[in-house]
Amino acid sequence: MRVGQRAGPRNHVASSTSIKRVGRVTRGRILCAATGAVPDASVVVIGGTGRVGSSTASALIKEFPNLKITLASRSEMSYQAAVSRRPELSKASFQTVDITDADSVKSLLRSSSADLVIHTAGPFQRSANYSVLQAALDRRTAYIDVCDDTHYAEGAKATYSAPAAAAGVPAIISAGIYPGTSNVMAAHIISIARGEYDSEWNYRTPAPGDGIDPQRLRYSYYTAGSGGAGPTILETSFLLAGEPVVVFKDGQQLSLPPVSERREVDFGPGIGRKGVYLYNLPEVVSAHKAMRVPSVSARFGTDPWFWNWAMWLTARLIPRRLLNDRTFVKAFAALSDPLVRNVDKIVGEAVAMRVEVDLEGGKNSCGIFTHRLLSQAMGYSTAAFAQSVLQGKTQPGVWYPEEQGALQDRRQFLQFASTGCSRFDLNRSAWALESEVRQIGGLIYW
Repeated sequence: MRVGQRAGPRNHVASSTSIKRVGRVTRGRILCAATGAVPDASVVVIGGTGRVGSSTASALIKEFPNLKITLASRSEMSYQAAVSRRPELSKASFQTVDITDADSVKSLLRSSSADLVIHTAGPFQRSANYSVLQAALDRRTAYIDVCDDTHYAEGAKATYSAPAAAAGVPAIISAGIYPGTSNVMAAHIISIARGEYDSEWNYRTPAPGDGIDPQRLRYSYYTAGSGGAGPTILETSFLLAGEPVVVFKDGQQLSLPPVSERREVDFGPGIGRKGVYLYNLPEVVSAHKAMRVPSVSARFGTDPWFWNWAMWLTARLIPRRLLNDRTFVKAFAALSDPLVRNVDKIVGEAVAMRVEVDLEGGKNSCGIFTHRLLSQAMGYSTAAFAQSVLQGKTQPGVWYPEEQGALQDRRQFLQFASTGCSRFDLNRSAWALESEVRQIGGLIYW
């Protein structure tokens, strides 16, 4: 979908308008607001030669050719390798950077005259290095990261929200696909149910008794193999296998074992039913805090099935102290990478997300996102956040994706982020998203 196009018949946001009667939500399909152009600007992608960063840069180059894109990483050899994978990246310039050196990051932002820096140089697990965010504030440069670690994200939020607001710097954290697009899907469903939009889809404060509240939110994610996302994703997975999982039940925070509590989830036609397992992901905490959802959890699963069992065994057989050691995990991921790459050639890199919201009164509303290529879906998700920031539609401060300050126009975001999806539905009843729906005697069973 090019900038300015409207959503096609297979790439729409199924949405609804709420009416002022408690417990009732009417549903009707709408077309999203058309995606808009961005002003001329300089964008730096740190980690831009990796899988996530190069996918983001590729989406920005394709959709917004007026942007000046700079890729930054530790080695120029990685830039040449990225260009060989994605020839369009030759349109971007390259600079070296060391994110462990604050002066190196500041020098990069200064020399590139950056208007926006996108930090994709993970893994973020077990890290307390906020040099990129700090440099962005010092240089009054807008900031986005794709952090998928609860502790890192919470640290950024707690430490830098007030300074970013005071400096007039907009920053969105955890702004990838999951977390990221999944958070916005949930927020859009919940805001519709609560009546937090006016007739023009602007944010409003609903009157008492207007709308219904969520009771439970469940995020479920699936990728085929590693999703072709590279060794950094393997490192992230192994690090998460060593983290207790935070979930919320009826407002109470609980801690559960990683890669546990298997649940079978239907991701719809083309993907089908897959087993998914609890992982410690930042959208759980942010949904509970920012959207005031009493019960929240996040699960992930992959194919082939034995990868899930391998992660289950990793979480239980490898000592926690080793899984908390980034040096060990990096070596472990490098050892596993050749096997994973070969399996990826067979299973592909499809991705699917299902967001389920249980509402008061026994009602539910769900969303589903499926894409043939995780790499492209990741790139367009982060590029969609960049679009909002560059258009001036993100307020100063540090925001999670679901917060209203992050995105002035969620419908524009969702249209752009869902570019290339084989299926994207939102605000639908659970039964409408099933792979096989059977109607028996006037009733629907699944």
